Amino acid sequence: MHRKSFVVAALLFSSGAVVWIAAPSSSGQSSAPRVIEISAKKYEFTPNEIHVKKGEKVELKVHSEDETHGVKFDLFPAGSKDKSAPGLLFDQPDQNGKVTKGVDQILDFTAETPGSYDFKCAKICGMGHGRMKGSLVVDP
Repeated sequence: MHRKSFVVAALLFSSGAVVWIAAPSSSGQSSAPRVIEISAKKYEFTPNEIHVKKGEKVELKVHSEDETHGVKFDLFPAGSKDKSAPGLLFDQPDQNGKVTKGVDQILDFTAETPGSYDFKCAKICGMGHGRMKGSLVVDP
C-alpha cells in the first residue's frame, strides 16, 4: 500500500486570518496544481504576498468581493535583465490580466524561475487602483 505524506503550514496575515495549506511532501508524487485563493476588494489583495516553489504548478483563483477586479502578473522577476524566456509559464497566457464581470479569474501557471514577480489589479477600480498590488515569490 502506497501512503502519501503531507506537509502542513500555516500562514498568518496582517488581517488576523490564518490559512492552513496541506501540500504533498517531496516524497509524494502529485501532478495536481497547488490551488491558491486570493480575495480582491477595493485597493487590496488578501494575501498580497504569495510564496511558491520553483517548478510548482499553481492554480490561482481570484475572487472579487466588492466590484470587478483581476490580477495581471509581470512575466519576468523583478530586476531581471534576461527577457528571453518568462519565469512564469501560463497554460493560457491570454488570461493573465483578463477580467470578466461576475466571474472569478483563474490562472494556471508553472513557476519556472526563482525571484519576485509583481502583480497588480487588472481593472481600474477607483482612486486607489495604483496601490492595489502584490508579490508572488518563487523560492528555489
